[in-house]
Amino acid sequence: MPVLMVRYQVADEGVAELVDAIETTFAAVAAQEPEGIRYAYLRPTGTTEFVALLELADGVENPLAGIPAARRLQATVATWAVGQVPTPQPLDVLGTYRLLD
Repeated sequence: MPVLMVRYQVADEGVAELVDAIETTFAAVAAQEPEGIRYAYLRPTGTTEFVALLELADGVENPLAGIPAARRLQATVATWAVGQVPTPQPLDVLGTYRLLD
């Protein structure tokens, strides 16, 4: 099962808009209940850094592309991200307890 991470920083003035877009996206994902994914968004407390984790079951295409709120989240990230362009990075899972398995 591939696990992807996207990590990026946003401009201070974009934090509230991004948090709102994340909350809207997770409400839409919960309503649609797509199969074969695990998805999380995290933010180190008090920072403008965000980390998204996505695990896809083998053979599952990423369903987020078909969810309008998730596409809006991507657009919001593109608007407010500073520094390097956020790019999904594959991760090797070395150990987990009830988080990614």
